[in-house]
Amino acid sequence: MKRQSRRRQAWTITRIELGRAFFSKRAFWVCALALFPSLIFLGHHMQVKIRMMNLSSAGKITPALLGGVNTGETADAVIERLGKTTRDFERTSARRVREKTEETGVTTHTVEPAYEAQFVRLNIFRGSYANDSTARIYEFEVYGDGPENLALNRPATGSEPCSPNEGPEKAFNGSISGGIEDRWCSQSQNIYLQVDLGSAVSVRRIVIRHASAGGEPEEHNTALFSLRASLDNKDFTTIVNSTGARFVDEITTHRRLTYFDGLREARLDFENGKLVSKTTYLLRDFDEDRRIFAGVFQFFYLRLAIFFGCLGIFMNLFRGEMLDKTLHYWFLAPARREVLLAGKYGAGLIASIVIFTFGALLCFGIMVWPHNHLEVQAFWQSSGKEQALWYAAAAVFGCVGYGSVFLAAGLLLRNPIIPAAILLAWESVNGFLPKLMQKASIFYYLQSLCPVPAPVNQDVPGLLRILLTPAVPASRSGAILSILAITAAVLWLARLAILRMQISYSSE
Repeated sequence: MKRQSRRRQAWTITRIELGRAFFSKRAFWVCALALFPSLIFLGHHMQVKIRMMNLSSAGKITPALLGGVNTGETADAVIERLGKTTRDFERTSARRVREKTEETGVTTHTVEPAYEAQFVRLNIFRGSYANDSTARIYEFEVYGDGPENLALNRPATGSEPCSPNEGPEKAFNGSISGGIEDRWCSQSQNIYLQVDLGSAVSVRRIVIRHASAGGEPEEHNTALFSLRASLDNKDFTTIVNSTGARFVDEITTHRRLTYFDGLREARLDFENGKLVSKTTYLLRDFDEDRRIFAGVFQFFYLRLAIFFGCLGIFMNLFRGEMLDKTLHYWFLAPARREVLLAGKYGAGLIASIVIFTFGALLCFGIMVWPHNHLEVQAFWQSSGKEQALWYAAAAVFGCVGYGSVFLAAGLLLRNPIIPAAILLAWESVNGFLPKLMQKASIFYYLQSLCPVPAPVNQDVPGLLRILLTPAVPASRSGAILSILAITAAVLWLARLAILRMQISYSSE
């Protein structure tokens, strides 16, 4: 009889507290959290619907025609075969490029008429075509009337080198195969390279081997330079004027044709009249939407919405009455304190389960609803009902676990917001922790209940992707028992706290 009386008392308390749980200002924000994913999916489907209507306005093509389009075809040929496009966009672009007919890795400069000189100097005004000002020369060769390189292994000087291993002598050693330590390099303000031929000779031809001759990118070749000569190393005469690769404007015509076959949008990209790429994608991809829902449910719904929703509902059950100075009325009522604890927890649990289970199932239904009828029917007949059930179960046990934690926090702690923030941080970084530590988390067990794993972006670096991969999930029965065990332990602590609680509003 006493047990039945306690149950009736607990149920009475639950009914009284349900009003506060459902109709307080906090309940409004909790409902908004629960319904937010549904609004996102609804907005997405409306956007796709409008997009499909716009694409259908120009007609549809058959998938077979779309599949027959191949790279290299002309835009006119594609339009003639496929018909009117949904969208035809054309633009042109221009860029400055080096003239294709000029080899810039090795430049040969004829001196006409020949010039009598003992010293030959290379003055560099622009070190490369890249953004840096570094000059890189692998060989500097001087020829007279014969085939002999008069500058080979001759004394050389130059502006300060990039490193001691890249001095001016490297440009006159007759080698270009030794990598960057087989070159002369300089980053000075006034860059020059000079060779002493030993005696006056008739200079008829000069050959310069730039960066790409040594295997470096073409952008590192010398962009602007001149050649000067002298008999006495004092008075220099320009024998080859400022030179470098010539630039031209390269014009490219870009054109994009868009077609629609009722399910897929195809974008055909042309450059200078030739097809270079074909991109097709489903406007409504059922598999992709289910993966997105799995990510939204696990990373937003479980980790944030239910977490903060339970924080707002359960923490206010006792803490709110302490702040309002009304908790003593419950303590004066003819009901045991553990009955009061059970009644309040039951009220919060019913409210949170109704709100978040309804929100999860509504979002799931909105995700499924717009897709092809046959595809949806096959999904329901295979695994759809089971998936919906386990998403609902994950929401229910999320409320059970987090609800007990925040109910106890409201009883045990004067300022429960700080431990709530610590718990949120723990749950948020849990995926980065070792596998064993991940199991000391409510979210780990809730994640184990989810029927579809959350997608991990493949663009994420490999190491981070490994860290984000959760531990091997617990069995569903193991996950449920673990959450219930955590809840029982936390409620036991809450029971001890309420039995020892003394009301003193002055200290609150």
